[in-house]
Formats: sequence, structure tokens, C-alpha cells
Amino acid sequence: MEQVEFELTYGTDKRTFSIPRERLNGPLLAPRQPPVLPGTVREILDRALAEPVERPPLRQMVKGRQVGVVISDEFRAGLQRQILEALVAEVAAGDPHSITVLCATGTHDPGVYAKNAAGWVEQLARQHDRPIEFVANDSTGGEHAGIGATRRGTPLRINRYLLDCDVRVFGHEAKHHYFYGYSCLDKQLLPGLSADETVRANHKLALEPGSGPGRSPYHADPGRRDNPVSEDGREARRLSELFVLSPSGKAVRGDVQTFALDMVSQGQQVYWARAGDPELLSREMVGVVDEMMAYRVPRSRYVVLSPGGPPASQALYGTQNSFDLALRNAIEPGGEALVVAPLDGRPDLDPDTRGLAPSARAKRLFWDNLVRLVQLPLEQARRQIADNFEMYLWKTDRVLRLLRGDNLAIYLYCQLDEQRLAPGGFRKAPDIQAWIDERVARRDGLFTVIDQGNKLCVTPAAG
Repeated sequence: MEQVEFELTYGTDKRTFSIPRERLNGPLLAPRQPPVLPGTVREILDRALAEPVERPPLRQMVKGRQVGVVISDEFRAGLQRQILEALVAEVAAGDPHSITVLCATGTHDPGVYAKNAAGWVEQLARQHDRPIEFVANDSTGGEHAGIGATRRGTPLRINRYLLDCDVRVFGHEAKHHYFYGYSCLDKQLLPGLSADETVRANHKLALEPGSGPGRSPYHADPGRRDNPVSEDGREARRLSELFVLSPSGKAVRGDVQTFALDMVSQGQQVYWARAGDPELLSREMVGVVDEMMAYRVPRSRYVVLSPGGPPASQALYGTQNSFDLALRNAIEPGGEALVVAPLDGRPDLDPDTRGLAPSARAKRLFWDNLVRLVQLPLEQARRQIADNFEMYLWKTDRVLRLLRGDNLAIYLYCQLDEQRLAPGGFRKAPDIQAWIDERVARRDGLFTVIDQGNKLCVTPAAG
């Protein structure tokens, strides 16, 4: 039998294996490589800022105004520093009254996921010879003000430092998201700059039908617009633009202007970058991301999946995203998957947490609840989650739906031992090729191979 060789991402390394061509469901699924925009990252961003969509140039918007520049946190690998440098330079050129940089850490630990950004801001303040305040969102720190609620009942408590700014500038990198539909500009407000109670209410909507990858109110296809999580997030961002902080510290109606810089990139390569009106950019972004990252494939009995490199490959918590983005719609119910990720964790974490989650809190809420609930019938487990909803339980719910609802067997080729994995319903695969060869010998189904699954959006096609 003719063998097809594959090389999948394994953390910062690669792993190779082969599968007989006749047992393949199709070619490797991985991000497509459209033409790269010419120039350095900074040159690309400066060109986008020079030709904004439905907005005047940013430097013309900010003169004498209080400006908030929002960037994503360091939980996501990306070009946050380059985005920040380009935006601060453009804002500083417009002579604003003040500049505040806000790191959209959401519910993540700001001491971990914003520590580099704090240093970048200090350097930029010296470079531009002006004070620049830095704020990382602390979702439990009491630095939020209420602005009402969405139609779905999400109480909106938004970071006070953002509300104190009357020009709000968002700098973002886009991709698919496993329940928000797309990682879009709205996510930098909710969850990025929101209080715990706001994030909890919004993310509980991930338990509802319709939440999932490739669905967004910005989608060109009307049949893919009804995602309750992202619809709620868009409403929250729109409502936030009606409010500023009064001298007494209360949110009141005010004159707010917004501007956005969005992009699609991998590593240091930029494929799309636009600046201007946040909603127009988001609609254009959906088409670009789908063109690069979306696939329709027939389901197969077996799937070999890499989520991609760190941080997606460091802990099961992050690797889980690829289960919804790539695995769920690629595999037949009752099928078997091999997930290739080291799950080596950050070295500063305690051994009980490392490889399972990015923090002790995330491990307790995601993993410990999975261990407890995986023993129950699915509907009973899901009722318990809905009735006692906490942060990160949306991840537990989505894993349970795969293991118990779709009856999948998920094997992990990783550094965690079997005793750590088994309580959560996962199995250990010590050798990739041996796992594949055993299933090839059964001759009872085809294989789909997926690399960088945390970036893709796989939907099922007729088999």
C-alpha cells in the first residue's frame, strides 16, 4: 500500500507518521496560505491606518481627547506588541489629552497574561516622551461600572478605565472561535474588559444551540448569524459606546468615537489588515478568515489532530478549543481521535495543574468538574452545569458532549501519564504510528488528519 507521510505540529516541535493513501479521507487539513501582504508588520499596519474604512485617520480623531487603546492579552500567541506600537504612534501623532492602554485580559490572571504588555507601554511612554497609563482588566477587582443589560439579560459591568475614554481604539487579530464563532473585535470588550458576572452570563450562552465556530451576526450567510454568544457580545459593545464615566464615577450617556485595527496573521506573516469602522471590519474579516481556515469535509471514523503550537498545545484547557473547531464535525459519532499535543504546561504552575489548565482556578472549574460529571448520564451532567454555572464550565460541557453525547474515544499523545488523563475520560497513546497502524489493520474506516486545529473551522459535508 502506498504510504502518505504527514508532519504535525507538536508544541514547538514536529511529529511524523504515515497512513496508507487508500485509508485517507482526503488531504491534510491546515490553514491555507494566501499571498502575504508585502512589507514588514509595521509597514502593513501603518498602510492600513493610513486608509481607514468609514473613519477619518485616527490621528485626526484624537486631538485633545482621552484615548483608550485596547489590545489582546498574552494568553494568545500573536502580534500584540506590533499592534500596540503602531496604534500608540498614530494616537500620539494626533496630540490627545491622554492615552490609556487597556489589556483585554478578561477573566485571565492579569499578573500572568499582561506582564509583557506593561513593559511595552513603559518603553512607548519613554519613546514618545509622554505619560501612558497601563491597565490590565481584573475581572474581580471592582474596577467596573454598570451600564445596564443586554436583551438576553447579561448585566453589563465594563472596565471603568475604558469608560473614562471618549475615543476607543481596538487593536485585534482575528480567527475562528470555538463558541463565539469568530475571535472578533467585540471579544475585546466582552469578555476582555468585563467583570466576572458579565462574562459568566455571556459565556453561559455557550450551552445553548447555535453557539459554535463559524457562526456570527457578521456572517454573510443569514443561516449562520444566529450565535447567541456573539450576538450578545455585539450588543454589549454597541451599548458600551453610548456611555462615558462622569466625574462622580457613574456611567452616563456621552459622546464616544470608536476606531479599530484588525488583522489575520500567522507568525510574522500578515495576510489581511484593515482599519476603521469596527462593524465594517468585522463583516469583512469573517469572509477572510473563512477563506483561509474553513473546510467542509465528510466525517470519518478516525481523526488525527494537532491543535497547533503553544499556547494551544500547553494544556488540555486550551487544546479543547480544537475539539469544537476541528474535531467535532470531522469525526463520526462513535469514532476515535488521536490528539497530538505535549500538554507540558507552564513551568511556574504546580504539578497538579500543569498540562491540564493554565491556572489552579481553571483546573478546578474545568478539569475537576469534568472528572466529577463524566461519571453521570449526559443530560444529568448538563443540567448540573446549567443549574450551577461557573466560569470555565462551558468547556466541561463541550467535552462531555463529545465523550458522552457523540460517544467518542479521545486518545492523547502527550507528556501527561495515563493516571492523570483517565479520570477525565481520556486515554493515553504512547506512540502515534502504532495507534494508526492498529486502526488501519481494522479496515473499518478512513482517517482525517488535521494540523493547527485551533485555527480551523471544520463543518461536515455529505459523506
